[in-house]
Amino acid sequence: MNVELLTLNAKGSILPKTRRFPQPFSSSKKRETCLFLNSAIRASRVYRIIMRLLLVTPCFPPLQASGSLRTQGFARAWSQAGCAVTVLTTVKRADQAGMPLPVDGIDVAEVDYQAPALLEKLRQSGKRSQGADIPQSQVAPRRPSGVLAWLHRLKERTGVFSAIRMPDLTDYWIKPALAWARRQPPWDAVVSSFGPYSAHLVARALKHEGRANLWVADYRDLWTDNCAFTGLFPFTVWERRQEARCLREADLIVTVTETLAVKLRARTPRPVEVIYNGYNPEDSKNLMPEPFFPSDGIRRIVYTGTYYPQGHDATPLLRALKEVRRTRPDVYTRLRLEVAGWNTELWAQLARQHDVADAVRVHGPLSRQDSLRMQRDASALVLLDWDPRDGVLSGKVFEYLAVAAPILVVGGAPQSAMGWMMQRTRRGCHYGVDHRALTQALTDLVTAPERMTPIPDRGFLAKLTRFGQSLRLLQLIRDRLPPDVKMRRAA
Repeated sequence: MNVELLTLNAKGSILPKTRRFPQPFSSSKKRETCLFLNSAIRASRVYRIIMRLLLVTPCFPPLQASGSLRTQGFARAWSQAGCAVTVLTTVKRADQAGMPLPVDGIDVAEVDYQAPALLEKLRQSGKRSQGADIPQSQVAPRRPSGVLAWLHRLKERTGVFSAIRMPDLTDYWIKPALAWARRQPPWDAVVSSFGPYSAHLVARALKHEGRANLWVADYRDLWTDNCAFTGLFPFTVWERRQEARCLREADLIVTVTETLAVKLRARTPRPVEVIYNGYNPEDSKNLMPEPFFPSDGIRRIVYTGTYYPQGHDATPLLRALKEVRRTRPDVYTRLRLEVAGWNTELWAQLARQHDVADAVRVHGPLSRQDSLRMQRDASALVLLDWDPRDGVLSGKVFEYLAVAAPILVVGGAPQSAMGWMMQRTRRGCHYGVDHRALTQALTDLVTAPERMTPIPDRGFLAKLTRFGQSLRLLQLIRDRLPPDVKMRRAA
């Protein structure tokens, strides 16, 4: 697919140039891109420039984190839409890498930084070996001792040194990142993605110095109003002030749910838009065909992701399993809860407390490919919700939307962002804390699986692709560029 562009030579003459997108599109991507480009062509028959975009984010592949999917999706979609995209990110440590994703057509600048040795040890504390596979218990994570143990408890409670609250290890990345950026030509727009907050601080400095015409601040989660981490005084005073400056100076703010958007709008006069994390329909096509689970007749309920004790509560699901064991032992023997991710030892503890450890299999953190295979082969998928006021709608939600299994939402309340998404997409049911309804759902999963089969709203789901959401953000950026850098009609 070709797009005719115009560039200027040193004398200011217009020179034609044909830019070919880096890779052939799937049919869905062709449709989305054509819609975007057609809208551009209606406004302008000639592109005077290639839009130069800088994406500032330490959270980028191969960093193994759900946020990397969002930022990689932005960069790749913008590149395929004809923009010159540069990503400014960190050099990943050996224990951080683990999720290689395509970055063809994107200029990725990895800038290294040096944090104190104690903080580097703190970053690694509590991690466990990847790929562990243990039936009823979890290998204990590497727990620190001494001063490191105190810092680790502080980190888990407040969110400091966790890419969320201040201070953070990437504070040491800000200066070298700015030094690199100042050696480059200016950009038309800079987009920073939180967390960590260091991305916003770098982007704000670049906008202030005139190295970008437009600054977009992306909030994958809230900073000082974070629902999971309270921060640490007196840093909370300073970071609140820093965030206020960011919210005041950014030209556009985007976030992942309407609930979070409402909270941000209360703190800034700047426009706030919702750009969902989205899903990639191509993910399932690139998986190994071999089943992840054996063909043994057991119905497997799958959870892949981190368990956050600050807001998650899987108790209703474990109570339901216990009730099935009491009332329908024949059904219980055909059920298995499979859990993979971080903090999975908390699942094992809950399973023991409810006397259902024999029905719970706890894996360690798995590769993204294995996690996707688990989801693909699941009989049902589990999401853990937060308090409805928190507005959490993680990337995991959209990952689940892309597969066929029914989604069981546990915890929180049906009026939450997750509850709304389940109702709107018709991909699952929000059970909240109703363990009796969950008991019936688990029973139906074995005895009457047709009752659990979702009938999704495919029209609405088609709007939630990561590619489509990324193009929507690109349109918002282009609409807000100053007139002298917008794509416009030739004189």
